[in-house]
Amino acid sequence: MRWISNQGYLLLLITSIAWVGNTIIGKGVTDIIPPVGLAFWRWALTLPIFLALAWPHLRKDLPELVRQWKILLLLTILSISVYNTFIYVGLTETSAINAFLINTSRPAMIVVLSFIITRERVTRLQIVGLTIALFGTMAIVSKGEPAVFLNLEFNTGDLWILAATGSWALYTVLLPRRPKVHQTSFLFGAVVLGLLVLSPFYGWETINVRPVPIRIETFGSVAYLAVLSSVLAYLCYNRAVELLGANRASITSYILPLLGTVLAIVLLGETFRTYHGVGFVFILIGIYLVARARKAK
Repeated sequence: MRWISNQGYLLLLITSIAWVGNTIIGKGVTDIIPPVGLAFWRWALTLPIFLALAWPHLRKDLPELVRQWKILLLLTILSISVYNTFIYVGLTETSAINAFLINTSRPAMIVVLSFIITRERVTRLQIVGLTIALFGTMAIVSKGEPAVFLNLEFNTGDLWILAATGSWALYTVLLPRRPKVHQTSFLFGAVVLGLLVLSPFYGWETINVRPVPIRIETFGSVAYLAVLSSVLAYLCYNRAVELLGANRASITSYILPLLGTVLAIVLLGETFRTYHGVGFVFILIGIYLVARARKAK
């Protein structure tokens, strides 16, 4: 475990695998579970897990969390409260292909925000790598037909996804400023605040839209999102950002569509076509160049 915790790119891969089902589940249960309720119960289930993990560190870390409550609250709103909820809301009105396409804009947002907020420059090799990987992702989501992009109609759902993408990009850039406490203590504090922020919106949705139904789909979806997409993924992603920086961590935006395509072929029986191979090669080349690039001084 100690070795894995120091392997930044392996952590990003684990994160991507854990997250790949997030969009699939979010889209698949839109007619069953309302979006805010899905986000709320996802994090409610993670609370005791993070408490157990953070318990040995909380006595020492709690004063620092309280002292830096402002940045903790901001990071909480950007990630736990806004990002996931906006994704689920957006998926009620847009397609999966649009969601994956919009998600590929995250690295560009991270690079721009890093330059604006932290003055972190990006090397030419990183720019080339990100661009090549972007072309690979576009080849997959467009099925090798450039005309697809001309026919995409961005609706309200797309705007929700775009806002969620921007929120996560800002979270990634600001994450190095988080309270200097154990990662599990930070995430426990974030989940507590996140649930407090979501509570009034969840209450409104329950009364005015519909409550979360007690069904097998509810338990299965929430369990996956809580254990894999939340606990495992956030621990791995936050550690990867510490090791690699925000710009390099942004390559998860290209790994996710790639994994989604592979799983669709393996699990759903979809046909492997030429554009899948072309996109796969471009993404691998882009990721390799980003990994090799050195940060500009």
